Amino acid sequence: MREMIELKAELDKLMCSLGGVLAAKTVFGDGGEIIEIHILSDLTKTPKQLVRDIQSAVMATFGLDVDYRLISVAQINNSMITSAITSEPRIIIHRIMISLEAGNLETTVTLGRGDQTFTGSCKGPSAGRSRAYAAATACMDALRTCMGPSYSIVLLDLQRTTLAGEACIAVALSFVEPDRETTLYGIAAVKSPETEVQAVVMAVLSAVNRLITKSRKH
Repeated sequence: MREMIELKAELDKLMCSLGGVLAAKTVFGDGGEIIEIHILSDLTKTPKQLVRDIQSAVMATFGLDVDYRLISVAQINNSMITSAITSEPRIIIHRIMISLEAGNLETTVTLGRGDQTFTGSCKGPSAGRSRAYAAATACMDALRTCMGPSYSIVLLDLQRTTLAGEACIAVALSFVEPDRETTLYGIAAVKSPETEVQAVVMAVLSAVNRLITKSRKH
């Protein structure tokens, strides 16, 4: 038992030393085998990159081959929190979390408006462009909670493009109010591959923020 506790402490310490990892917890079974590894990280690396880093580090240090399906990654970004300084505060990104477990991706977006928060989520496969679409869907889910049942928002298109030599995410949305339907467009820069999810959420908010702020005043 003592050896297991010491190994757990060493594993957790090793994983916390990896780039992007904020916290780590290893869970052992009754037989002394690793049954779960839980990782909390920032958004500097993708969940798949973190899983590979963990597998490589554990193998190189302890000679243990960890199945990727045992590693759960939750990603969080608190750097986007800003203060509301207007009488009608804009909707801002409060938190983005990405969890990868057994090949399935869950994206949770929490938006803030004044002293209120609104959360939306989306689950799906982690392959291809699913991360971008999951982020957009989770953001729109949170927006629906914020706006209420009288409003509807639908993703019409999402494209990664280049403007002035800089990678960007562009979105087209259908925004339905009680008395009209409007097509909105938003764009945000992708500062690095690891920040694509943030860019998607920012693009959605850039499309709807001004109209939502105006609508909520009435």
